[in-house]
Amino acid sequence: MATSRQELIAIQKRLVEELKETIYQHVGRNDPVLDRYYRDYQAEFKPGFERPASRGELVLQLARAGIAYFGDYHTLRSSQTAVLELLEEVLVVHGKKIVLCVEMLRSRDNAAGHDFVAGEFDAAEFRRRVRWTRSWNFPWQSWGRFFDFAKVTETPLFGVNIDADKRPDGLHWRDEYAADLVAAATQLYPERLVAVVYGDLHMARAHLPGAVDRRLGEFGVKRRALRVYQNSETVHWLLVERGQETVVDYVKLQRDVYCVMNATPLVKFQSFLNWQHRASEMIFESSAATDADLMEELLLDQVRGFVRTICEFLEITLEDPDNFELYTTQDLDFLDDMVVRGHYTQPEIKALKEYIAMAESAYFARAHVLYLGNFSVANAAEAAARFILAEMRPPSKEPVEARDDFYARCMVEALAFFCSKVVDHRRTPRDPAGWRQVVKQFGKRKTLGGVQKKDLAVARAYLKHKAYERKVLASGDYAGSPALYGLDDRLHVALTRALGRSLGELMYEAMSQDKVSSNLVREAMKDDVRKPDQCRNRYFQFLRLCKGVPAGTEEE
Repeated sequence: MATSRQELIAIQKRLVEELKETIYQHVGRNDPVLDRYYRDYQAEFKPGFERPASRGELVLQLARAGIAYFGDYHTLRSSQTAVLELLEEVLVVHGKKIVLCVEMLRSRDNAAGHDFVAGEFDAAEFRRRVRWTRSWNFPWQSWGRFFDFAKVTETPLFGVNIDADKRPDGLHWRDEYAADLVAAATQLYPERLVAVVYGDLHMARAHLPGAVDRRLGEFGVKRRALRVYQNSETVHWLLVERGQETVVDYVKLQRDVYCVMNATPLVKFQSFLNWQHRASEMIFESSAATDADLMEELLLDQVRGFVRTICEFLEITLEDPDNFELYTTQDLDFLDDMVVRGHYTQPEIKALKEYIAMAESAYFARAHVLYLGNFSVANAAEAAARFILAEMRPPSKEPVEARDDFYARCMVEALAFFCSKVVDHRRTPRDPAGWRQVVKQFGKRKTLGGVQKKDLAVARAYLKHKAYERKVLASGDYAGSPALYGLDDRLHVALTRALGRSLGELMYEAMSQDKVSSNLVREAMKDDVRKPDQCRNRYFQFLRLCKGVPAGTEEE
């Protein structure tokens, strides 16, 4: 009989394969040149990896290198973020200056890039001059940050790409062309780290790095080169086999070769499919009605698929698993439409507007409307879970006591977060150490912005509740509960989300270790939130199971 963890892995692998099949339907298969090129790339991972590594180790090795090749997945924002954060740490911590050589800019546009970094014109004019949507066409919100980095840090930035789409050997030709420029850059700036940001497939030893070595060898020059891949599917499943997929963010493949792991294969490939439909991970890239309709249809299919996946894993049967409409930030009138249709009153809609301003997803049960505030895989899965919860719980319009409402919201957030991790298991909440850091950073400041004030208030309340949890788990006595149940809506939503997500993380880990059963999760999803102390008791029941604490007396 398969364990819960084995079932989770099987679900995640199936979702990835289904997504890859969808991508193949769009881009086609059987390109012999690309297939050979891809096999070279895959061969890099066949031996597995040497060992887990640390961020500090990778940054130190980058600072000691002369050239660093960063493999990039162009549609995945976290891929570009990882490179920028590592380079910033190399610069700040080790004082190693940098030169950027990037695929996103053609070499013929280097003059425009230089002028843009120098402040000669704005981003819109730059994109017009280099014909961004034709020459690159990946989200400016992600890639424009490299120009910001170059400007703030006074880092030279060079485009090393060239148009080669019409050449039968275009991939090889682009490697050879870029190699000339990278070799020139490292000789022009011998004391700097030449950071090459190029597509992941180009990072295979036989591709761009090998071409650069040959160029430098012609001049009798040697440079220590580091290759940094990102989010290898092969490495991901190897980590899964070892039970390390949520705790290892960096691995050393071999000497001078590392891999950064910050996204699951599902998230990675979904970002590509979203881009194909003219959307980035988080925002629409087009305002055209047809594109918006297409994206909404894609999102609806995705959320429905996640509903089925979560129900399959937890063995839940819904009467109508497709019984919802999906709305996004593009649907500006959907709240007013719910008034027109008689689902909510105008005063209720005002409160709902305030709620969705604070939430990434919401489900309006009376109208069977699911709201998606951003389009990440994790958020779509969480939205699916909110629909399932609403379908399973007894309907009610009756108000509940403040404490019961507090723990009911905590449990909704916990269960929704737990279910989202069934789909995207690398998703993590801010932990107690993170909240303590917020207090340390902002606690003594006299002047804070609105967001900082809210974060500080949530951090203090979160830590206060965690102290209460420790007391309850130690004594089994609920007396002395913290005064957190009457907070204003903004803090109430943020705090219950923070506590709920922390519990959801623990629940997922505990289920993977067979400490929490799917039967208990299903039972919790059916809880009647009107019943006094039902959700509070359920919250602490899960805490005890996750932490291995025997149940104590349950006295008020």
